[in-house]
Amino acid sequence: MADSIQQQLQQLVLLSDSVGTGGAGAGSGGVSTVEEAMEQLGPLIHSVYRTNKQKQFQKQVEVFAQRKDAEIMKLCGNYHQEFVQSVAQLLKVRQNTSELQEKVVGLNAELQKSGKTLYEKKAELVSLRREHKNIQDAVDTVRGCLEVVRMGAAFDEQVATKQYYSAIKTLSSLKELYVPQMRKYAFGRMLETSVPRMESKLQGAALSDMKDWLYGLKKTTRDIGRHLTSRMEKKQKMWAERDSSIKERYFVSSAVQFVLDEEFDHDDPVAVDMMPLYQCLHINEKLGRRAEFRRSFTEDRRDQLNLILASQIQFALAHLAPFEHMLHDVIGFFNVEQIILASAPEFRSKADVDTLWDAGIVKLSDIIARNIQQIREDTGVSEVLQQVLTTFTYVMEENAFDVRKLRELILAVFGA
Repeated sequence: MADSIQQQLQQLVLLSDSVGTGGAGAGSGGVSTVEEAMEQLGPLIHSVYRTNKQKQFQKQVEVFAQRKDAEIMKLCGNYHQEFVQSVAQLLKVRQNTSELQEKVVGLNAELQKSGKTLYEKKAELVSLRREHKNIQDAVDTVRGCLEVVRMGAAFDEQVATKQYYSAIKTLSSLKELYVPQMRKYAFGRMLETSVPRMESKLQGAALSDMKDWLYGLKKTTRDIGRHLTSRMEKKQKMWAERDSSIKERYFVSSAVQFVLDEEFDHDDPVAVDMMPLYQCLHINEKLGRRAEFRRSFTEDRRDQLNLILASQIQFALAHLAPFEHMLHDVIGFFNVEQIILASAPEFRSKADVDTLWDAGIVKLSDIIARNIQQIREDTGVSEVLQQVLTTFTYVMEENAFDVRKLRELILAVFGA
């Protein structure tokens, strides 16, 4: 009976061993083996209690347990050395890990320190670059200011030496290039406010030269008038040779006579230097002050004509030279006007010249009217004056001026 119990226990152990070794990968097969073991264990325990063999069963179980303990001790003895070595290796790995962790912490601290240093260097580099840019901007600005100062000095020198075309170019460069760039600086704003004064200085210098030119033109205009009068007197002599009735030719159309006497038109005229006027006109155009200059020039020319016609005249035979000089001045004056009209029609219009001419005829008529009695009383004065005024009329007619009022004046005064 004991052998039977022992055999049944061995079979249960074998079943349990199969469950322990193959159950992890057996799936549902391992569960059925356990169930089979439990099914066999039940009848065995029932048989033990039925036959009253509990002590024998207990003894067999203890023997079985001892045998299994022996197997476990043997198994542990076989793998103990490897376990100890594994634990030793694990402890060594743990120690190495601690050392590695310490190194990592040290490296991290060094990295933090290096990163902080790098950040500080980078910040310092950015600051230095900003300072370098500011210094470079300051250098460029100072250079620009020095160039402006140099150009300002050059402008003053150019104006002083009457190099007006160079001065207008210098001023244009200052206005168009340097003022916009430096407007954000106090120096630039000061420069911007000084530009109008520089323009006025340039305009004033050119205008002063032009007025000096107008004043000095008095002798030239008289020479022009004397030249044109002399030429017309030669033409009149030729007309007299063609027809002895010269008095009848005072008031007939002289267009045919002018055509026949064209050879007199090829003599050398008196040269007039118009450069100061054109220079002043150019400067005022560049400065945007052309309309202002035109008004000023018109007033100056009107005043100059009034000054010419304001001469004190004595209508005595021995004192008619001043009157002839005055007519020469008037002829030269309007000859210059024609030159300006032909060369700068957008500046000086024919209407402006005609207005001056009409005003001059009115003043000349007033001079004659104030002295009409003295002129008529002296036959010699009357004849000379008639000849002078007739020649003056032909000269102005030849230069395309309206002389109808002059002829009316001669007719009214001399009745011829």
